[in-house]
Amino acid sequence: MRVLVTGEKGFIGRNLPKSFEKWGHSVVPIINSDIVTEKTSVGEPCVHKNSEDAWRDELVSNSIDLVVHNAAIVGTDVVALYPKESTLTNVSGTYTISRAANAAGVPVCYMGTTVIYDTAKYQNSSIVEDSKRGPSTYYGALKLAGEETIRSLCKEWMIIRPLFAYGGIGDMNSLMAKTFYAEVNDVYDIDMFLDPGKTKDYMRVEDYCDAVALACHLGIWGDDYNVAAETPHNVGKIVEVMSDVCCSDLSKRIKWHPKTDYLGNHILSSEKFRNRTGWEPKFSLRDGLDASWDSISDPFARDESYDPLQYLKHAKTKGIDLTEHY
Repeated sequence: MRVLVTGEKGFIGRNLPKSFEKWGHSVVPIINSDIVTEKTSVGEPCVHKNSEDAWRDELVSNSIDLVVHNAAIVGTDVVALYPKESTLTNVSGTYTISRAANAAGVPVCYMGTTVIYDTAKYQNSSIVEDSKRGPSTYYGALKLAGEETIRSLCKEWMIIRPLFAYGGIGDMNSLMAKTFYAEVNDVYDIDMFLDPGKTKDYMRVEDYCDAVALACHLGIWGDDYNVAAETPHNVGKIVEVMSDVCCSDLSKRIKWHPKTDYLGNHILSSEKFRNRTGWEPKFSLRDGLDASWDSISDPFARDESYDPLQYLKHAKTKGIDLTEHY
């Protein structure tokens, strides 16, 4: 298959090509397209500024067989900073891509998120695909609207939701990326909107991208799937392992905001997806953390534009209290 990934310069988008290549499929870059010419601030084609006709023509001209709709403004804090652009990208952009894909006769695999669920109801049990929806943040509400747009408009669709995918360079949101980056750059008092006493289930980005590529390769359309490592850990204990990885006490760099942790314990079941595909994660938590630290701390791999703390800094500059958005 020839695959087009929207949001190709984002964290997930940058990791998907290698996963598709494992199955003999190729991701077609369109950064320099002369058809979808309206760009985002990072220079990739904008899903909502370019018309449906332009996106249809892009798909047809490149003989695209599949769209992975990954373009989105991600994260509660980032959406709080840019609510209008977030709405346009996450909802209007999804509408545009859905209609363009239909016109070109191409299926859409949508990158969802598990913050669409009413997590408070599942503090003592795993979330499954049919668990009650009920996002408590605007970010979650936008992503739920995106899902419903995909379901209602796309002739052939699939929704895959990751739980806390993290990695190295390019990861702008995770506990791991922000804290490791702070260690490398000697930054203190990082605002972390988590409760260190709660349980989360972090998954390495390569494992998630492999799951997406496998699902598309198998063509399991017309359904939604949750994907997680299924190795939940206490957040405070995760920081202890991270500290061991980099030989430094990272807890001293974090300013916890436990009352903002709207997710609380967040544990997901991947049983449905595993049964359909046979997928299993390859990274243990320790192996994933080692890889993240090696990437972020490597001066030769460092991208000078990479700064996972930039949105926290921006909020302070604009005088926005991010705790009001959780």
